[in-house]
Amino acid sequence: MKKVVYASMLAVGAFLSFGAQAVTICDAAKLGGKSGAGVAPASGTAGTNFMVRAITPNCSANVNMDGQDGTSGAWFAVGAASVKGANTFAGHTNGGAVSPSAKCAVPGGCTLGEATTAMGVANTAAQNAGGTGTGTGTGTGT
Repeated sequence: MKKVVYASMLAVGAFLSFGAQAVTICDAAKLGGKSGAGVAPASGTAGTNFMVRAITPNCSANVNMDGQDGTSGAWFAVGAASVKGANTFAGHTNGGAVSPSAKCAVPGGCTLGEATTAMGVANTAAQNAGGTGTGTGTGTGT
């Protein structure tokens, strides 16, 4: 019986941590210089995912963007950069507006990795901001 309970706890932990995985929402290289549909972040269960309803983003041709659910879906953090820009941008839903994060190593050549780093900065800022970051998640997008 103890083994079943332990295995169940591991399974639940693995499921909950899945919601906290970063996702590449927009990958300029994969879009091949054209705008198009990005990857929808995880959604569904309140208390696991920030987004309760799936929202498929429309990505601009030259944008790289990563996103990540915060602890138990309490917030969502993003990092982005234009492949033609000089800065990365970071923001989160726990009271953090989108703002410049860092200069790119090569001005006019920002990378997806730099957008991922900016997302990490936003996630840390959201975590340090405190608060619950809860909401209804009932909005719709087009």
